Parts: sequence; structure tokens; C-alpha cells
Amino acid sequence: MGILDREKQYKELLSDNLYDRLLLRTKEPNIFKILGVSDYEIRHSNFLGWLLDPNESHGLNDLFLQRVLQDVLIDERAVGISIIELSNLNISKVEVRREWKDIDILIITDNFVVCIENKMWSGESEGQLSKYSKIVNHNFPNKKKCFVFLSPSGFDASDSNTYISYSYKRISEILESIIDNRSEHINSTALQYIQDYLTILRQNVMNNDDSNNWARQLYKNHKNFFDFVFENKPDIWDDFAIILNEKVQKEGWVLGSKNKGYVRFIPKSLESLILKYNKSNGWPNKEAFLFEIDFNHIKRLSFRSTVSNPIDYYDYDYRIVEILSELEGAKDKLGTKWKCHFNKSVSWDLEKFILDEDKKQEQNLNRFLEEIKPIVAKVENQLLKHKEELIRLKEGINIYE
Repeated sequence: MGILDREKQYKELLSDNLYDRLLLRTKEPNIFKILGVSDYEIRHSNFLGWLLDPNESHGLNDLFLQRVLQDVLIDERAVGISIIELSNLNISKVEVRREWKDIDILIITDNFVVCIENKMWSGESEGQLSKYSKIVNHNFPNKKKCFVFLSPSGFDASDSNTYISYSYKRISEILESIIDNRSEHINSTALQYIQDYLTILRQNVMNNDDSNNWARQLYKNHKNFFDFVFENKPDIWDDFAIILNEKVQKEGWVLGSKNKGYVRFIPKSLESLILKYNKSNGWPNKEAFLFEIDFNHIKRLSFRSTVSNPIDYYDYDYRIVEILSELEGAKDKLGTKWKCHFNKSVSWDLEKFILDEDKKQEQNLNRFLEEIKPIVAKVENQLLKHKEELIRLKEGINIYE
């Protein structure tokens, strides 16, 4: 297609009413966008902490707090706490703490404590939830406790026996109801903040705002033009993979199977003892074990030690799982296919790193790599202790012949 044809397609896009509507919507002032904090998990926790505190300046009193607590305290995992207690809640004695001992939000009342762990884009760190429950139990021995795991869609925590799943979708529903029914009782500034926050939740977290729908329809109306643009946009995943590959190799690690959005590796010392299967196990090179850095989700950077998924369960695979399970800090729940003994995740902005060349993101990446190095070393040393055994197993197995 020639330049003139592309220009005609562009003109058709500019003439589409949906384009005007979307352009206007994205240019509407929003305090969270202005401050550049809409994608930061900790900022969402700060704002929710403000809304949950009945003694703050938002004018909601304990309305938002009551609605949230009604939802979570009805759950059977809120042991010994009844929602009936909320009718006698002394709001003057309610305390909401932020980042106390690394806990995202802690609500303290006369009779009970609610611990909220906020996971918007990042995954759980190793032992994180258990650590927080121990901290709360130790510091509030005479109060009843409730533990909440907050995520965009309300997915289960690893410790689902203790942590109650709660969603940003429900947060959005509560705030919409409050605005619809109580807006005249909220001061104008706080009301604008809440409306701005709802917009951020719909657009960035749940992807169900009108503007999301307009964007989808606009793509359908001008698919050929957008496809041409997408074909020529920078590929942030490939660009980042190149950078990350270089950093991994500088550590003396050897690159493993490649897939878009992932960089996999092992220390060079492990090359001789890691089996490669003869049929596909989900990785191109069919390795039995690799370390994996996952940046497929542009808002999260995750690291895992992974025993791969063979078609059948072989002695070699079983033995590596057994050996790594002996290590302190290894996870108990490994999954039925991919078996992950160690993992670590952090919030991440891949677009900002690649497109804006953000120096802070560069520092965050280097810090992340430094933090995973002890895990790599621990696993490496453990496998090397069993090197001769694993090599014998590797050489004695003729898989799929």
C-alpha cells in the first residue's frame, strides 16, 4: 500500500467521531495522571488507606470502611468477628496504618484488626503472607484478626485458608454507589478525587471504562491502519530481552530456552547436569530445569526457579524437585506441572524503561538482579552437591526413544 493510501486511512481515522471522543477523554484532567502515580501499587494503597480512615478529610466518615468490612467480615475466615460488631464501631478509635512493618494497610479497631495485602500488578514475594500474619498475631495477641488479599479480579492468595480474596471491581462498585447516593454530602475536592480514582480503576485496572470500549471499536473501524502502526511500533519485549540477556550473561549465567516476554538461564556450572528431554515440554530447548525472568506482564517483573513440565513424571524430574525442596525457604505448593520452589516479583513499568529510558527503572532492574543472585547461588550450590547423582540419572535416562 502506498503513502497516499495510508494518508487516506489516517484521514478516515481523524474523521471518526469515536476518535474525537477518545481524544477528549484521554485529555481530561485527572489528579492521578497529573501526578504520574496511576500505575503505582503503593499509591493505590495510600489512597485506599485515606478512604478507609473515618477520621480523614474526605467527608465519608466510616461509610467506605463499613461497606468494605461488611464484605470481608461475613467470610468464615474472619474467625470470631461478626458484622454485627460494626454497628457499635467507635470510629474515633479506628486507626489506619500504611506500610506498618511493610503491611500495605492495617485497620485497628477496639476489638479486631484487619490486615490488607494489596497486589495490583506484582505477585507475592516468598513467605510474604505468612510473615505478615505472624507480625499481626504477635503484635495484637488480644484482638481478633482478619486477613485480606486485594487484587484486580479477586484471585486467591497462596494462603487461601487465611487470606480472604477481595477485588478492585468490588472497590469500584462501592465507590460508584457512594457517589450515586451520597455525592451531595461529600466535599467537592474529595468528590473529584474519588471520581478521578474511579476513572483510573476502570481504565487501567479493570479495562471496562467507556474509553476502553471506544478504543476497541475504533480499532475495528480502522484495523488495517492500526495494524500497520503496530507493525512499526517499537517492540518493548524484544528490546528489553536484549538488555536483560546482556545483564544475565555478564553474571556468568548461560541463556536457556527463549520465548517472548521471558529470559531463562542457568549458571554455567549446571550445564552438564541439566537434562534435555527428547520431546516438547513447553520450552523450545526442552530443559528439565531453568531460572526464569518473566516480563510478559508489562507492570510486573517476576523471577522463578522452575522445574519444567515433562509429559510424564520421570525419576530425574522427581529427584530435582526433591533436592530443591530440602532448601530453607522452598515453597511447599509447587503446582502439578511447572514446579517453582523460589520466586520473587516487583512492580515494573516496561514501557517507561524502554520508551522513556527512565534511569530510576534502570536502578530498579539492577537492584532486582542483585536480590535474585543469592537465590540463584543457593539453588546452584544445592544441585552441585548432587552433581554426580544427577549426571548418572541424566545419562541413564533415554526419554521417548
